[in-house]
Amino acid sequence: MQYEIIGNNMQAVRITLGAGEKIFTDSGKLVSKSSNMKMQPRLVGGIIGAIERKATGATGMLTEFEAQGAPGNVSVSGILPGKIYVIKLNQGEQFIAEHDAFLAAESTVKFTIATVSIGAAFFGGAGLILQKFDGPGTVFLHIVGDVIEYNLDGTTPLEIDPGHVAGFDVSLKYKITFVDNIKTMMFGGVGMFLAEFTGKGKVVAHSVSKLKLSSEIYLDGRSQVPSNER
Repeated sequence: MQYEIIGNNMQAVRITLGAGEKIFTDSGKLVSKSSNMKMQPRLVGGIIGAIERKATGATGMLTEFEAQGAPGNVSVSGILPGKIYVIKLNQGEQFIAEHDAFLAAESTVKFTIATVSIGAAFFGGAGLILQKFDGPGTVFLHIVGDVIEYNLDGTTPLEIDPGHVAGFDVSLKYKITFVDNIKTMMFGGVGMFLAEFTGKGKVVAHSVSKLKLSSEIYLDGRSQVPSNER
């Protein structure tokens, strides 16, 4: 497998497969494909895997692409403006991502779920279930806005707005904490909660919070509608 990241502010990834090679992608993310790429829905991981993915807020069915007879390519992208982030997992390595980030992965990658605490689920905006990827293989994620990476060395915890979290190494501990200053919470525009990561590993963040972006788009749209039509 080879790949090329295309574009700047609204990136896509073009993945080239050798004859017989396969990848699976999230449904609805296809941009284009060569005519010899066989495309079919797949229950990757069987019925249990589909149920687990559905529990994360993702689609139950994935789409499998296989190059037939000759090399072929398929291009996929996210829905919102953003960047492609590539994770290369060795055997036994794992990475956790929020459910909207997944674009595509090699067929060798195992796709399961990772539960988080009830506090993280209901107050963190991340959902009760996250997605976990087990290597070996390459995983492609879509990051809204630009990619921000934090590499924790185990000495200082990282606190981050939960809406900006795209994914993190499975070696890190994740919990939701209250903002410790009521005035900041009420007037600072930072929300009531922060996600705290401890340990050694990497956190990958969206530079743009999808929750805040959707809220701003909704409010802007409402402001354009005459008051008698709302």
